[in-house]
Amino acid sequence: MKHALPPMHTLRTFEALARLRNFTRTAEELHLTPSAISHQIKALEAFYSTRLFLRSRRDVTSTPAGMRLLDVVARFLGELSDVGRQLRVRHADRLSLTAPPSLASRWLLPRLGQFLEAHPSADFKLRATFELVDLDAEDIDAGIRFGSGRWHGLRAQKLFAEAIFPVASPHYVESLGIRRIADLKRGVFLRDDFQSWDVWFARTRTSGTVAQSGPVFDDSALLLQAAEAGQGIALARAPLVTDAIAAGKLVRIGRVALASPGGYYLVTPIHRADSPMVKAFRQWLAGQ
Repeated sequence: MKHALPPMHTLRTFEALARLRNFTRTAEELHLTPSAISHQIKALEAFYSTRLFLRSRRDVTSTPAGMRLLDVVARFLGELSDVGRQLRVRHADRLSLTAPPSLASRWLLPRLGQFLEAHPSADFKLRATFELVDLDAEDIDAGIRFGSGRWHGLRAQKLFAEAIFPVASPHYVESLGIRRIADLKRGVFLRDDFQSWDVWFARTRTSGTVAQSGPVFDDSALLLQAAEAGQGIALARAPLVTDAIAAGKLVRIGRVALASPGGYYLVTPIHRADSPMVKAFRQWLAGQ
């Protein structure tokens, strides 16, 4: 028997919008744009040939037809998710993890051997990505994220805060006589998309003249590699340079630092937060 069904992704979007009653919050939860949410809802309303939401300046509310559909869709998505969890064959020692590429390469990997040595049977998989991955939908056990610590449907444990300060290679600062923040203008300002030098100077209430033509990198790990190679001065996030400073590859310039508004968190879907491997990984991270 052939069933007349709308695209699955529109039902997921419909349920989220009916629950959150706001296009922006729905877009944030589903990692889409508000425009994409609007297009999907219009497509669903066209499929059923009826209005599912009433839009106002402040929020959206379900029409009687929308409430009737929501009763079915919410139950359907919930049951489908439950069945999916039951059908998945999960290895007891499996641990799949996502993390930002810069943190993965600069902080996690140098330490990961300790965890794997302590858990030789661990079936470990790391996905380094800038994307805010839907852990539940993609069957991933945990993630390390930067932010406020509030993500819908996830348990978050703060790992560490973050401070931002300038660094360069020892040879670079010695050759140019850079000792203090006031000396920064003698060097080349390496830049990335995470933190603007102008913003850093303004928020730390220091002064400096930033070269507009300094090299720009789209990844913090590459930025710091360039600094280690003596190509200029970088604004560093503390967790990413702890090892390099200890090894003498980089030196901190001055004592001024900017506290970041966010931090790094270990996040897990609530129903997996207490699985044996996730608990072991959480305990190991706490010791780091």
